[in-house]
Amino acid sequence: MKQLWAPWRMAYVAGDAPAEKGCFLCDAIAGSDDVAALVVERAERTITLLNRYPYTSGHVMVVPTRHVCDPRELEPDEGSAVFSGAQRALAAIDAAFHPAGFNLGMNLGNAAGSSVEHVHLHVVPRWVGDTNFMPVFGEVKVLPELLETTAAQLRDAFAGL
Repeated sequence: MKQLWAPWRMAYVAGDAPAEKGCFLCDAIAGSDDVAALVVERAERTITLLNRYPYTSGHVMVVPTRHVCDPRELEPDEGSAVFSGAQRALAAIDAAFHPAGFNLGMNLGNAAGSSVEHVHLHVVPRWVGDTNFMPVFGEVKVLPELLETTAAQLRDAFAGL
């Protein structure tokens, strides 16, 4: 029997992920090391970065650069920028990975699965049959490549848009 290992994910699954001090999204916005922060695109009003605990390879978050906790607090141009960022993310992910579909969504509040109080839009590429026994029974998702590799592919795809 072959074994698949994704030990980096266990802290998240077990609820033992290190507590973030401040807002990790604001840290990524203010930071200069896009490779370490897994930022794949910077735009005028948004950044797009990989989710550190992705549902599938290429799962990104489009984030307004202003710290806002609720999408109802976004200025109209900020909301438009987030959606434009999602459109670019769809194009870049499609160019890099050719998924069969996408999920887009926001988790608002702890009960909805949100772990950070900074609005962000998830863009999740999907493939037919991408759910398997690991997430269903083991609550673990096995991804085929390192996040850094995925981020590099998406940076190249965004640069080509």
